[in-house]
Amino acid sequence: MGFLYTPLPFWVAVGGWIATAIVVALALWKNPFKRLQDGTLQHVWLAIIVAVSVLWASNAWLDDGTVMHLLGATLVVTLFDWALALIAMAVVVGLAAVVFDAPWQGIALTFLVFGALPVGISTLVQRASIAWLPRNLFMFILGQGFVSPAIAVSLTAAAALGIHIVLADGSMLVVPAGYAFSVLLLATGEAWFTGMSTALIAVYRPAWVTTYDVRRYRLGGPRI
Repeated sequence: MGFLYTPLPFWVAVGGWIATAIVVALALWKNPFKRLQDGTLQHVWLAIIVAVSVLWASNAWLDDGTVMHLLGATLVVTLFDWALALIAMAVVVGLAAVVFDAPWQGIALTFLVFGALPVGISTLVQRASIAWLPRNLFMFILGQGFVSPAIAVSLTAAAALGIHIVLADGSMLVVPAGYAFSVLLLATGEAWFTGMSTALIAVYRPAWVTTYDVRRYRLGGPRI
């Protein structure tokens, strides 16, 4: 899962932990838990952490190197914004490390690549969709639910592969056969999972979407 079992140079492992500490501190500095004042939203946030942890447990190893699995980060960003999403993904990585008894060296890098990076990409794509796409429910579901996760997964997979190549001193032998096709399948699955979840939540539980103006998309729920 991620880089949990990948042999890493000491400086990469330590640098990853320093970067992770900075990212998590930035998220906490934004005081994201104010979005969880409602008890129902607290339960939703915790439930999503559990659900994403299960998604991460269902992974595929390619040639004992790169690993692929659904990320779930975009859905958390859509519901709770980037700061709470970062903390949620940090918890997911921590749970994965405990369950899989992973060494400490690869935990931080796994969070940065498979947690923080897709959260950042999803946030940027969603900000762009807010600015440029028409303001209606269909475009909200299309942009946040389908397009954003597909882009996030594709770029994350590319970044993960790039890091594996760098760790192998630039050798392309670490690129698994059919990697591009596998990424396409993964991005499609992530888009459908996130898109359908976003559609159901936006229609039946709009109060769970805490990130968008009710006047923009006609969704209910608190706006902080």
